[in-house]
Amino acid sequence: MHVLLGKKQIVLAALVVALGLAVFVNWYYTGTDTELFPEGDGQGNLSVDAPDGTAQLVNGETEGENFAEIRLHRDTAHASALEELQAVLASATGETEASVSTAKAIEKLQNEIKMESDIESLVTGKTGSDCIAVISENTVEVVVPTAALSDTNVLTISDVVNEVCAKNYENIKISGAVG
Repeated sequence: MHVLLGKKQIVLAALVVALGLAVFVNWYYTGTDTELFPEGDGQGNLSVDAPDGTAQLVNGETEGENFAEIRLHRDTAHASALEELQAVLASATGETEASVSTAKAIEKLQNEIKMESDIESLVTGKTGSDCIAVISENTVEVVVPTAALSDTNVLTISDVVNEVCAKNYENIKISGAVG
C-alpha cells in the first residue's frame, strides 16, 4: 500500500514538472518584445508604420460611428416607406380594400420599428455593446460588434429577440460587424 502511494506522488511530480517545462518553453518562444502601448500621435491615432501585430486605426470612423450611420440609413428607409404608405392611404377614398390593407401595412411597419428599437435598447442594456436590429417578414437579424459575439451574449440576444417579437430561435440571425 505504501509503495502505491509513492508511485502516485512520483507521477504527480512528473506531471507538474512537465507542465512547468511546457509553460517555460511557451514563454521562451513567444518572446517578450511585444509592446503594450504602441506609439502614435498622442491622440489615439496609431502610426501607419506600426509593426505587425499592433493595432492600427485604418480610418477615422469608430464602430459606434458605423452603427450610427447604418441606423440613420435604416431609419431614413423606414421614414420614406411610412410616408409612401401614408400618401397611399390619404389618396384612397372611403373604406376600400386598398385603404384597409394600407392602414394595416402602416400599423405593421410601426410595430416593427418599435420592436427594432426595443431589441436594440434591451441588447445594449444587457450586453453593453451597440447593435442594429432589422426585422423582416420571417427573420430578425441583429448585428453587434464582433468583439461582443460571445456565447453568453448570443444567448442573451436570442432571448431578447424571442421576448420582444416571439420569433423562433431558428429565425434569429446574429452576426458581427465587419471592420
